[in-house]
Amino acid sequence: MWRLCLAFVVFINHGNAKLGCKNMQGEDVDWFAAIKLPPGVDKRKGTSFVYFDSTQDGWKMSPQSIDSKKSAIGATINQIYKVDKRKTFTIAYNDDSPVKAVDSGRGHSKGVAAFDSDVGFWMVHSVPNFPPIKKYKYPESGTRFAQSFLCLSLSTNALEDVGQYMRFAQVTPFLSSLPASFRVVAPSLVDVVNKKSLSKSSTDFTTIRKMVTLDGKKAKGFAKGKRFGADLWYKFIAPNLKTSMAVETWRNGNAKNVGTTCGEKENVYDISVVKVLNATYPSSTDHSKWGVSMRETVPAVCIGDVNRQVSQYKRGGGAVCIEDLKLWKTFHKSIGKYEDCPI
Repeated sequence: MWRLCLAFVVFINHGNAKLGCKNMQGEDVDWFAAIKLPPGVDKRKGTSFVYFDSTQDGWKMSPQSIDSKKSAIGATINQIYKVDKRKTFTIAYNDDSPVKAVDSGRGHSKGVAAFDSDVGFWMVHSVPNFPPIKKYKYPESGTRFAQSFLCLSLSTNALEDVGQYMRFAQVTPFLSSLPASFRVVAPSLVDVVNKKSLSKSSTDFTTIRKMVTLDGKKAKGFAKGKRFGADLWYKFIAPNLKTSMAVETWRNGNAKNVGTTCGEKENVYDISVVKVLNATYPSSTDHSKWGVSMRETVPAVCIGDVNRQVSQYKRGGGAVCIEDLKLWKTFHKSIGKYEDCPI
């Protein structure tokens, strides 16, 4: 009798599990943001991350490292390896994938998504060579710099908007499943998984996709194609949000940095130092891509995959923005220093 009851309880719990973002306890969560720390300020040598969701007032250090399948990031992504791909849309895309050489002609864009007939999740992130093809593991190369993540739990009704974002961003899938039913629900995904770019005759090089999470949080996805030919943050996101922004992106390497940009209605400031909890580190140790508005009246936080470097003018990519006061305060406090407008 007890064995029967136990089996019934296990069955019920399994049946209630939804495909979506997972929190630090592995439970369903509407959305979350996270920043992985660089090794210089992390006793776990670049595998610790701070986490924020709607139940919090500020950053919390994840008790699990990012290489654990029990961490919020690990538990969320691990779902793509467990689902029935005959019935589930899955995709992992990365301009620097774990299985193929870098394709500099396509979008500088990274993400993971999985949806069944009702719900799913979409995560945008900044980690090269991630996630693996067969099972969850965090790459050693991803520990060397700070990284950023945003996860949204969405209805499958939002999948066409997600697909259009991916199409404009010209993402490079390296893992995907697209059952026939999803080709009807979200026809844009056919072009996405086949890596079909925007038509040469197209004159629309940007898109703004409005989405609502399962619990009602509004989000906007800003995506640009490579023919947009300008800075994503200064020429597209800040003007549409109607606020100046402080932005943290990769500024290393040989590419020319855009730098703090001022002079039009909205300014975009480069962040030079990041501060999260007790960790303070320079942008030179950071591979994240995030931005925060400078006005509390527009409490926007955006997490994406495009750097503020001139070479990225001709790359697709984007960012997803949420307006949430607690999240905004958390990210705004994470600005250690930023570079002001030139005098």
